[in-house]
Amino acid sequence: MRRARWPAFAPPTASGTAVHGPTILASGTHLTLDLLGIVAFSSGIHVRLALTATGRTAERAHHETRLLSDPADPDTQWSYLSVLLQLGSVVGVADPYLPRSGSPRKWGGVPAYRTEPNYWLGTCTRPHDIMISAGWPEIGLGPTCLTALLEPSPSTVTSD
Repeated sequence: MRRARWPAFAPPTASGTAVHGPTILASGTHLTLDLLGIVAFSSGIHVRLALTATGRTAERAHHETRLLSDPADPDTQWSYLSVLLQLGSVVGVADPYLPRSGSPRKWGGVPAYRTEPNYWLGTCTRPHDIMISAGWPEIGLGPTCLTALLEPSPSTVTSD
Protein backbone atom coordinates (compact mmCIF):
# COMPACT_ATOMS: atom_id res chain seq x y z
CA MET A 1 0.00 0.00 0.00
CA ARG A 2 1.45 3.33 -1.03
CA ARG A 3 0.92 6.33 1.30
CA ALA A 4 0.17 9.73 -0.17
CA ARG A 5 -1.43 13.04 0.70
CA TRP A 6 -4.24 14.29 -1.49
CA PRO A 7 -3.59 18.07 -1.65
CA ALA A 8 -6.35 20.69 -1.80
CA PHE A 9 -6.61 21.10 -5.57
CA ALA A 10 -9.73 22.12 -7.47
CA PRO A 11 -11.40 19.60 -9.76
CA PRO A 12 -11.49 20.33 -13.50
CA THR A 13 -14.06 22.79 -14.78
CA ALA A 14 -15.13 20.39 -17.54
CA SER A 15 -18.03 17.98 -17.06
CA GLY A 16 -17.46 14.70 -15.30
CA THR A 17 -19.56 11.60 -14.77
CA ALA A 18 -21.41 11.02 -11.49
CA VAL A 19 -20.31 7.60 -10.25
CA HIS A 20 -21.72 7.50 -6.69
CA GLY A 21 -23.88 9.30 -4.17
CA PRO A 22 -25.61 10.70 -2.33
CA THR A 23 -25.21 8.50 0.77
CA ILE A 24 -25.39 9.11 4.52
CA LEU A 25 -22.02 8.17 6.06
CA ALA A 26 -22.94 8.85 9.70
CA SER A 27 -26.04 10.09 11.45
CA GLY A 28 -26.82 10.94 15.05
CA THR A 29 -29.18 13.14 17.03
CA HIS A 30 -27.27 16.37 16.31
CA LEU A 31 -24.78 15.35 13.61
CA THR A 32 -24.94 14.06 10.04
CA LEU A 33 -22.10 13.35 7.62
CA ASP A 34 -23.22 12.95 4.01
CA LEU A 35 -21.42 11.87 0.88
CA LEU A 36 -23.00 14.31 -1.58
CA GLY A 37 -21.43 12.61 -4.55
CA ILE A 38 -18.40 11.30 -6.37
CA VAL A 39 -17.68 12.56 -9.88
CA ALA A 40 -15.14 10.89 -12.16
CA PHE A 41 -12.98 12.75 -14.67
CA SER A 42 -10.30 11.39 -16.98
CA SER A 43 -7.70 13.00 -14.69
CA GLY A 44 -9.10 12.02 -11.29
CA ILE A 45 -11.95 11.74 -8.83
CA HIS A 46 -13.89 14.56 -7.10
CA VAL A 47 -15.42 13.67 -3.70
CA ARG A 48 -18.02 15.99 -2.12
CA LEU A 49 -18.99 15.69 1.56
CA ALA A 50 -21.31 17.67 3.84
CA LEU A 51 -21.31 17.79 7.62
CA THR A 52 -24.32 19.26 9.43
CA ALA A 53 -24.45 19.76 13.20
CA THR A 54 -26.97 21.35 15.55
CA GLY A 55 -27.14 22.15 19.24
CA ARG A 56 -24.09 21.59 21.42
CA THR A 57 -22.34 19.73 18.59
CA ALA A 58 -22.68 22.82 16.36
CA GLU A 59 -21.27 25.01 19.12
CA ARG A 60 -18.24 22.70 19.40
CA ALA A 61 -17.75 22.73 15.60
CA HIS A 62 -17.84 26.56 15.52
CA HIS A 63 -15.36 26.62 18.41
CA GLU A 64 -13.00 24.16 16.68
CA THR A 65 -12.98 26.09 13.38
CA ARG A 66 -12.76 29.60 14.83
CA LEU A 67 -9.96 31.97 13.95
CA LEU A 68 -7.03 31.56 16.29
CA SER A 69 -6.06 34.88 17.85
CA ASP A 70 -2.89 33.69 19.59
CA PRO A 71 -1.12 30.73 17.92
CA ALA A 72 1.33 30.54 20.87
CA ASP A 73 -1.53 29.92 23.35
CA PRO A 74 -1.76 26.13 23.97
CA ASP A 75 -5.49 26.47 24.70
CA THR A 76 -6.20 27.73 21.17
CA GLN A 77 -6.44 24.50 19.23
CA TRP A 78 -8.07 24.08 15.84
CA SER A 79 -9.52 20.99 14.20
CA TYR A 80 -11.68 20.00 11.24
CA LEU A 81 -13.16 16.91 9.66
CA SER A 82 -10.36 14.39 9.13
CA VAL A 83 -10.65 12.46 5.85
CA LEU A 84 -8.59 9.52 4.60
CA LEU A 85 -9.19 8.37 1.01
CA GLN A 86 -7.98 5.21 -0.73
CA LEU A 87 -7.99 4.70 -4.49
CA GLY A 88 -6.60 1.33 -5.50
CA SER A 89 -3.27 0.86 -3.73
CA VAL A 90 -2.86 4.56 -2.88
CA VAL A 91 -4.13 5.75 0.50
CA GLY A 92 -3.72 9.19 1.98
CA VAL A 93 -5.01 12.05 4.06
CA ALA A 94 -7.14 14.40 1.98
CA ASP A 95 -6.97 18.16 2.35
CA PRO A 96 -10.29 19.94 1.69
CA TYR A 97 -10.68 22.27 -1.26
CA LEU A 98 -12.95 25.26 -0.56
CA PRO A 99 -14.74 24.02 2.53
CA ARG A 100 -17.85 26.15 2.86
CA SER A 101 -18.86 26.94 6.43
CA GLY A 102 -20.99 29.99 5.74
CA SER A 103 -24.23 28.56 7.08
CA PRO A 104 -26.30 30.51 9.60
CA ARG A 105 -25.16 30.08 13.18
CA LYS A 106 -28.77 29.27 14.16
CA TRP A 107 -31.64 27.37 12.51
CA GLY A 108 -34.96 27.98 14.19
CA GLY A 109 -33.23 29.29 17.32
CA VAL A 110 -30.95 26.22 17.61
CA PRO A 111 -27.17 26.56 17.10
CA ALA A 112 -26.23 25.22 13.64
CA TYR A 113 -23.09 24.43 11.66
CA ARG A 114 -22.65 23.17 8.09
CA THR A 115 -19.55 22.62 6.02
CA GLU A 116 -19.22 21.14 2.50
CA PRO A 117 -15.60 20.13 1.89
CA ASN A 118 -14.52 18.94 -1.56
CA TYR A 119 -11.60 16.62 -2.24
CA TRP A 120 -9.66 16.10 -5.46
CA LEU A 121 -7.83 12.83 -6.06
CA GLY A 122 -5.72 13.34 -9.15
CA THR A 123 -4.90 10.02 -10.76
CA CYS A 124 -4.45 8.67 -14.27
CA THR A 125 -6.13 5.34 -13.57
CA ARG A 126 -9.82 4.83 -12.93
CA PRO A 127 -10.25 2.50 -9.93
CA HIS A 128 -13.30 0.34 -9.37
CA ASP A 129 -13.85 1.56 -5.83
CA ILE A 130 -12.89 4.18 -3.29
CA MET A 131 -12.58 3.88 0.47
CA ILE A 132 -13.63 6.94 2.47
CA SER A 133 -12.77 7.14 6.16
CA ALA A 134 -13.81 10.25 8.09
CA GLY A 135 -14.11 11.48 11.65
CA TRP A 136 -14.01 14.54 13.85
CA PRO A 137 -13.64 13.31 17.45
CA GLU A 138 -13.42 16.86 18.85
CA ILE A 139 -17.12 17.37 18.05
CA GLY A 140 -18.26 13.81 18.70
CA LEU A 141 -17.98 12.21 15.25
CA GLY A 142 -16.16 8.92 15.66
CA PRO A 143 -14.47 7.19 12.74
CA THR A 144 -16.78 6.10 9.95
CA CYS A 145 -15.77 4.18 6.85
CA LEU A 146 -17.38 3.42 3.49
CA THR A 147 -16.15 1.59 0.42
CA ALA A 148 -18.06 2.81 -2.63
CA LEU A 149 -18.15 1.17 -6.05
CA LEU A 150 -17.51 3.71 -8.79
CA GLU A 151 -20.09 2.93 -11.44
CA PRO A 152 -21.44 5.61 -13.78
CA SER A 153 -25.02 6.61 -13.13
CA PRO A 154 -27.07 5.77 -16.26
CA SER A 155 -27.81 9.33 -17.40
CA THR A 156 -25.99 11.51 -14.92
CA VAL A 157 -23.33 13.84 -16.18
CA THR A 158 -22.52 16.76 -13.93
CA SER A 159 -20.63 20.00 -14.30
CA ASP A 160 -18.60 21.27 -11.36
